[in-house]
Amino acid sequence: MRAYTKLRIDRFIGGPLCWALNLLVRGAGAVSRRDHRIPPADVRVICVAKYAGMGSILSALPLLAALKARYPHAQLVFLSSRKNATLLERVTTIDERLYVNEDSLQGIALSTLELCWRLWRLRPALYIDLELYSYYASMIAALSGARNRLGFYRKSTVFKRGLFTHLVFFNTVSPVHELYLQLGYVAGCRAPTEGHADPRLRQLQLRPQDREEVQAVLGKWQSNAAPLLVVNPNASDLCLERRWPLEHFAVAIAALLDKVPALSVVLSGAPTEREYVAGLHSLLTRYEGRVANFAGQLSVGGLLALLERADCVLTNDSGPMHMAFALGRPTIALFGPGYPKHYAMLANSTCTIVFYEPVICSPCLYHSDTPPCGGDNQCMKLIRPEGVIAACLAFLAPRPQPRQQLPQQWLPPAAEDTVKQVGEQPLGRVLLRPFSL
Repeated sequence: MRAYTKLRIDRFIGGPLCWALNLLVRGAGAVSRRDHRIPPADVRVICVAKYAGMGSILSALPLLAALKARYPHAQLVFLSSRKNATLLERVTTIDERLYVNEDSLQGIALSTLELCWRLWRLRPALYIDLELYSYYASMIAALSGARNRLGFYRKSTVFKRGLFTHLVFFNTVSPVHELYLQLGYVAGCRAPTEGHADPRLRQLQLRPQDREEVQAVLGKWQSNAAPLLVVNPNASDLCLERRWPLEHFAVAIAALLDKVPALSVVLSGAPTEREYVAGLHSLLTRYEGRVANFAGQLSVGGLLALLERADCVLTNDSGPMHMAFALGRPTIALFGPGYPKHYAMLANSTCTIVFYEPVICSPCLYHSDTPPCGGDNQCMKLIRPEGVIAACLAFLAPRPQPRQQLPQQWLPPAAEDTVKQVGEQPLGRVLLRPFSL
């Protein structure tokens, strides 16, 4: 089921049901007068819900680490779409996973009934909903029966107050992992990263079969000693305008293949994206034997293992970008409709370069169902291949490339200066260089 179909179902069916349930919950709350304090001894089951977005799930890993640190004996249950199962099975902090089948309306209905039954049996003390706009997610939170239900609001709390016992404002210019942690702080957690390694790397664990899958696909095509560039030219159908033009990708990849003779390039993507990725592959036919289209050939675990092997990942703002961040791989990330400070702040600042050209309507991703450009994503088209090539070479060149050899306008500035600079940019001003996080 496509993203916009699910949005329409949620809005036109879930909306009225949510308002009706809100009235019932408010009435029940007025009668029962439940105590909503959170004594640690009472927290035996914690539910965290994030149905859409693999990138958002990976951004929630610091929250999961914080919950485990605060409530080490509690059972941590994660609710999500079944399509995220392969990723969630590799997150070690999760004790149990509950899924909704979003393939069809009937599948949603039947799996929702099963989900509610499992929640009633678990009787969670804490329920944390990481969705922002979803009526469906809000209904499941209320139906869980949890004594304390934590969620986000944006403009108004009217429809959520009652369904949730604790609400936190969702600021679209704040790093999303910090927003998720705010819900953890409300639940009594402390920051999980103080004096510890990156909590994502301790939680995301690949399996031997993941690496075997990649090795079987790569075969003799690519030597382990040769540099490997993984390119993800895709973005989910929730906002296709996040895609950098295929022609720009082709120019950048061709230049890198010419400058790094031993380089191999793998184009990645989901089965539904294979035809689109084939369009990029067709622009690189003169490099036959050095460029492979793996779209649709790898499982999520296999994709993680492929990214783990990459010397550099070139990607749009998407799920694979967050996977590369979580695995600590050198990453060149391309942003346009989304705001880098919102979704890229968990990246490793020593090996991540982000390109962002904030035109007057960017970031539109959080404010409009239909992008104001109508598909003419100038925010992505303004990112020039020359800078992307120079950034990739910093990771792919046989020897580290001296900074003075890179075009001056594309030098990555220091992380702190960049975050400050981008935060202070007025809308409409175009950055002339990428920034390092």
